[in-house]
Amino acid sequence: MDKIPALLLALLITSVIAGNYIFFTTAQIEREKVEIVRVLDGDTVELSDGRRIRLVNINTPEKKFPYSNLAKDYLSGFIGKEVYLESLGPDKYYRTLGRLFYDEEYLNRVIIEEGMAHKYLVIDSEENDFAEAEKIAIEKEAGIWDKSQYYGCIGAEINKYEEYVSITDSCGANFNGWNVKDESTKSYTFKKDFDEAFVLYSSKGTDTSTEVYWGKDKVWNDAGDSIFIRDKSGMLAYYYSYD
Repeated sequence: MDKIPALLLALLITSVIAGNYIFFTTAQIEREKVEIVRVLDGDTVELSDGRRIRLVNINTPEKKFPYSNLAKDYLSGFIGKEVYLESLGPDKYYRTLGRLFYDEEYLNRVIIEEGMAHKYLVIDSEENDFAEAEKIAIEKEAGIWDKSQYYGCIGAEINKYEEYVSITDSCGANFNGWNVKDESTKSYTFKKDFDEAFVLYSSKGTDTSTEVYWGKDKVWNDAGDSIFIRDKSGMLAYYYSYD
């Protein structure tokens, strides 16, 4: 085959493939009008057709923790209203991952900016936008970012490879009932107080006055994670995020 016709054929094939990809991508993010009939939690809703939608880019507190009702109550306000959905495919629990909109307002982002959740597994193209939204919430100390009286007294250093966190306390806080959480849903609640400096290991073991064991195989992601330490009332005593 001559070189020029072969090149033209290759370009044609590439164009067809690219065209199909663009069509597929566009089809995946078309907006559809939907009706929310139930809010399961702060980041999951059920539609009138039975689909369960898991809102992308966000993670709200679990039901048993403080602030868990913030996003749930917010989303409940859209039941029966004209809401639009961009579907992004299923997750491992067979829910539909999606973005929700109301009057062009991007609800996923509002939830972050108002401190009802923290950003989580953000789609690359939206990383900057959601980082800015979260920054606004932190500066306002809105919702989950409401600071404890102990904020600034607590320090923490994560060793993500050896799976432990070194925690320091310079203001004599009583850690009994406090909670440590990662970026996902892994959390540990302290059952007693500790010395001014102690280590929280992810693994199993026997607690001492300077060592406490979470009982997990692995908690801290090497590629990136966040740590939240909350006092007994659920207010934020320490936060740090790494990439």
